[in-house]
Amino acid sequence: MLRTLRIRNFALIEKLEIDFGPGLNILTGETGAGKSIIVDALGLVLGARASSEVVRTGAARADVEAVFALETVTPPLAELIEQHGLEIEDGELILARTVTSEGRSKAYAAGRLLPLAALAELAAELVDLHGQHEHQSLLSTERQLALLDAYGELATARESVATQVQALRDAQARIEALASGGGREPVRRLEFLQFEAEEIDRAHLLPGEEEQLRARRALLTNSEKIFEAVAKARTLLTDAEGGASAIDTISSALSSLDEIREFHPDFDALSKRLAAHLAELEALTQDLVPYTTLEDFDPRELDTLNGRLTVIRDLKRKYGESVAEILAYRARIEEEIATLANRDAIIEQLKAECAQLEEQCKRAAEGLTKKRRAAAKRLDQLVVRSLQDLGMEGARLETGISPGPLTLRGADRVEILLAANPGDAPKPLRHVASGGEISRVMLALKSVFAEADGVPSLIFDEIDAGIGGLVATRVAERLRALAASHQVLCITHLAQIAAAGHHHFHVAKGTRNGVTTAQVVRVESRSRVEEVARLLDGSVTGLSLDHAEELLRKLAG
Repeated sequence: MLRTLRIRNFALIEKLEIDFGPGLNILTGETGAGKSIIVDALGLVLGARASSEVVRTGAARADVEAVFALETVTPPLAELIEQHGLEIEDGELILARTVTSEGRSKAYAAGRLLPLAALAELAAELVDLHGQHEHQSLLSTERQLALLDAYGELATARESVATQVQALRDAQARIEALASGGGREPVRRLEFLQFEAEEIDRAHLLPGEEEQLRARRALLTNSEKIFEAVAKARTLLTDAEGGASAIDTISSALSSLDEIREFHPDFDALSKRLAAHLAELEALTQDLVPYTTLEDFDPRELDTLNGRLTVIRDLKRKYGESVAEILAYRARIEEEIATLANRDAIIEQLKAECAQLEEQCKRAAEGLTKKRRAAAKRLDQLVVRSLQDLGMEGARLETGISPGPLTLRGADRVEILLAANPGDAPKPLRHVASGGEISRVMLALKSVFAEADGVPSLIFDEIDAGIGGLVATRVAERLRALAASHQVLCITHLAQIAAAGHHHFHVAKGTRNGVTTAQVVRVESRSRVEEVARLLDGSVTGLSLDHAEELLRKLAG
């Protein structure tokens, strides 16, 4: 949800920070006090285009920062965060925007400079702003299709179509890859791969061979030094000149311990330990024996080793950084060689598979279309009833489903159409001009899609245009209910809507040092009753206060 909005030097606002809460957040104030400026500032940080006109007079730049608490992260948002390499700290994502007095603009997310389009993509997963067309995600036909599928619980059918369509695309891609080039190109490729395979096969490489060759070469190139060191070690262990060898000395020590081992268990244990060491030294002496003949090695063996290592080095330069990688490359090209050698037969086989897959995709897509039409019929009825409750009694809403190209989402074009008044022809939602109408349509749709829609924060501006009385109360109740599953921000002039809020902010225009500024104050307790009373009849009287208290009891609970 939107936790904090910080605005600096934007239009009438010199410096402002608003901490919003969960549920329904209400902003009220006199006409021209700056309520819409707050929405415009928020729109800026959500990716709206900027101009130097938004910079407060006399300031070098305007800054807007929105802090979002990521209580849950939807898969699309998680994908965008990973795509742009954003680091989320303490479960918060901060979007920011600056605009200079020259009209230059910069966009940031999590402290990282991003293109404006990337900022807008992120924002679209966090906020829907209704009353201005730029950020209404439900105006997107792709979002309408996704929400229809979510409403109709069509995920399984849609995934089935996607799986089959992807299989078809993979088969078609293989055909294209095999057929591409034409003429001699596949033949040249086959000959080239066969040459590479034969070159590797002639070497008869073995896993771990290079390491063994290098170790053997190290012995040969250092044979004299090795022979001398080994000979000296064996002499000291077994046949020291002018004195006892190490083995003789330890054997004598062992004999001494053996004479007293019966007198105490410790001597017996010590004798066994020394005997084990003696046995190890004798075994070590035997292990040194093979190295005492290194000086007799044939020098031609060294030439053979170097020649073999040269072969491996040349192959590594072409096919991999180790013998294991060379052998892995050989295994990979074997499949391509087989494919190219049987290219025509494989293409024919793939074409037959494609024909079968196309038929399967067609049947699966038709089944999905049928389910979508049934879900759309139910959806339209629910939304129309909701629109009637919201004061649009003659409105008609239709979820139009028309044939489209086969994609991973099926073969349908889905677009929600609205006839706002009796006799009007249904038009796409994006062509509905009235801010009040579009906001109420969105409220009706959001109410139906409450569980399916993953955008956590909703902002309604102008939703109260042209309504009052019972309809205003119904709108208030609908907003309050929607706030159970979403954070909702609503700018309103109506007391009924204001009274339904969980949090209430009053926007006022004042003067500081001769300069007009906009300020926001959270109203609670008595001050909130007075603000609702003012909305009722423009003044605070005993009657309006009583009426305000009654509204608050009824709508705020």
